[in-house]
Amino acid sequence: MFLKIKRIVFIGGNRFKENGPLLSFVDVCINSKIDCVVISDKDRSLYPTSTLGNFSEALEIKKVDLLSIDNLSIDILENYEDDKTLIFCVNCKWILSSKMIDMFPKRVFNYHNAALPEQRGAGCHSWRLMQGINFTRLTIHEVSPEIDKGKIFLQDEIEFDKSICNLAQSYQLISSREVDLFSRFLKGDINIVSQDESNSFYWPKLSTELNGFIDWSWSAQEIVSFCNAFDEPFGGSSTFLKGIKVQFSNVLVVNEDYNFRPFQAGLIYRISDSGVFVATRQGGVCIKELKSYKKINIREGLRFITPPNVLLLALSDSVPLIS
Repeated sequence: MFLKIKRIVFIGGNRFKENGPLLSFVDVCINSKIDCVVISDKDRSLYPTSTLGNFSEALEIKKVDLLSIDNLSIDILENYEDDKTLIFCVNCKWILSSKMIDMFPKRVFNYHNAALPEQRGAGCHSWRLMQGINFTRLTIHEVSPEIDKGKIFLQDEIEFDKSICNLAQSYQLISSREVDLFSRFLKGDINIVSQDESNSFYWPKLSTELNGFIDWSWSAQEIVSFCNAFDEPFGGSSTFLKGIKVQFSNVLVVNEDYNFRPFQAGLIYRISDSGVFVATRQGGVCIKELKSYKKINIREGLRFITPPNVLLLALSDSVPLIS
């Protein structure tokens, strides 16, 4: 399908602390002798990779041009306008206008690392973990002016087993499949289908620092799935102990059948080599990794609390990208 394509302009960047997906797609282009250019926002151009410094430094190593900008404009895209150039978005923060899309007819695509139309929007795997959903479909779709609504060109279904319980583990499995997906797409191994709007769900951006606060009225399972959603590679979910903010990673359900009462929620009932054990209204949670920015003496009988005003702010819909 894309035999006449001589250049790919990637718009976007990598996932946080990873070497992919965009850098992996760049490698495919280099090996296929397709010229490529990357346009990225300034924040994502400084995202750390796992082994190659930050994103900008990694592209320099690969000898690929990077344009780091504040805003995407038609004037910028005009520099690449010809019938042998394909636009490919990966973690792109901008919504391309109809005029931008029309500059490259039927040659503007997006890689969405989750199922469409069921998992539209941002932070898809955080939302998936919160919901306890164990599958997704990596998706390449045509870009339209409306977010994640263009025709699907290629999908690859993935199922996550029970051992995959945080973002880092999810992304590790995904990264093993997305290079093959992109390679197949370039070869024209596609199956074009329209999205079923009756099966669509859209979820907004998430910020670990703003949204990642635990509500201790939740059950143990709800708290653990929430903690998983903000775990590695990000900082972890948050709450307060004696007025000091703390963050959790590697959280498990324990004492699932124990009859704790609502007033016991948030109380530390055991500390051992296994972790810090906390009561919820339905079962307990074991926190294996806990960090705070101030020294704090953790002991049994203390209570984790997230103030109501913090929980209210965490429900705000005006947030930056997940951090």
